[in-house]
Amino acid sequence: MKRIMFGERVIASAGYDALCAILELEFTRTGQVSQFYDVAEDVWYGLKFADFPDRYFQRQIRGRYPERRL
Repeated sequence: MKRIMFGERVIASAGYDALCAILELEFTRTGQVSQFYDVAEDVWYGLKFADFPDRYFQRQIRGRYPERRL
C-alpha cells in the first residue's frame, strides 16, 4: 500500500486502500505499522487534510475501528 509521509509526533506515514476500506498507519516513535478496517474514505480524507493529524487520529480513528498490528 502506498503511504504518504506525515512526519507528526504520532503518525509517521499513512495510506488507504479504498477497495478494501483499510487505513494503514506507521507510528513515529516505534515504527509499528497498524491496519484499521472498515474505515470510510471520508475518514481517510479527514486525516489526510487535517490541520492536526495526530489529534484527528486520536479523536476519530483510535478505538473506533478494528485494528491489526503488522
